[in-house]
Amino acid sequence: MLTERDAMRLMREKGFVFDRAQGFITEKNMQRILQDSAAMITAPNSGVPAVMTTWIDPAVVEILTAPTNAREIFGETKKGDWTDSNAIFKAVEATGESTEYTDYGNGATADVNVTYPTRQNYLAQTHIRYGELEMAVSGRAMINLASEKQRSAATIINKEQNKFYLYGVKGKEIYGLLNDPNLPAALTPSVVDTEKTKWTDKTTQQIYNDILLLAAELFENSNGNIDEKSDLVLAVPPAVNVMLGKATDFNVSVKDMLTKYFDNISFVTLPELAATSGNSVMLIARTVQGLPTAQLGYSEKMRAFQLIPNTSSWEQKFAFGTYGAIIYRPFAIASMAGV
Repeated sequence: MLTERDAMRLMREKGFVFDRAQGFITEKNMQRILQDSAAMITAPNSGVPAVMTTWIDPAVVEILTAPTNAREIFGETKKGDWTDSNAIFKAVEATGESTEYTDYGNGATADVNVTYPTRQNYLAQTHIRYGELEMAVSGRAMINLASEKQRSAATIINKEQNKFYLYGVKGKEIYGLLNDPNLPAALTPSVVDTEKTKWTDKTTQQIYNDILLLAAELFENSNGNIDEKSDLVLAVPPAVNVMLGKATDFNVSVKDMLTKYFDNISFVTLPELAATSGNSVMLIARTVQGLPTAQLGYSEKMRAFQLIPNTSSWEQKFAFGTYGAIIYRPFAIASMAGV
């Protein structure tokens, strides 16, 4: 019996050449060949969909914001509640003088001057809402949407409170640690190399001397009620905070020199002191003669209202109240701009 190979050879000898032919179609192989050569109904396979080979991390990464550090300088104090429109503070100053003694006269008098500084109570609010479908879809991604939105409201309130403690509220009789009109004018840092004032261009000793200028301002303005034994805090922006680690050839840093001279000094990083025109620093006495220099006042930290259900969604409002920074002794705060 003639094989396929012999048949192909005979065909070539007779002048029939089928280049790359593998064999002949017969009754036995016809069905298989037809199946192999049939056109595909589906599109050509391009691989497994990427989503089927993607691993989803169950952990939720929170986006960081600038730290809210105003509370590290002064403590927060509750003043009244949200029904109070204003807060009044009593300030008493001793006045008078003395004269030479005589049996027949009373001489000069001693008296007190009482003033009543006022701060407004600023109420602010934010609210959240979420729907049935929105929560279900988020659940597929393993996110508790209601809880995350409540946390977001608390975070926003915390950030806003910090902002009001530092800058007050524009258009209101509410001031902050950085813009109270009674604060002394900012000092100018010493100049080196005829024009340089920034600490990045200064030596360890020169930076230390600038901070001593701030201390001298506090000591002088307080008539000696503030000294190197007082509870002091140095507030600096993040970039300037690094400069406190600048050391001499003997590995003595600015911070080492400060803690050696001042008995009770602490350091707070305050991002709001940073500026493109020049960073600022503040040296603050937290207390004077046992009384606070300032307080961060609030009427409500956070008031969560009733959760309101709608047809297929929920809403909730949150509110808070602030008096900003209540500064009792502005002379106990010294600042320097352009470092």
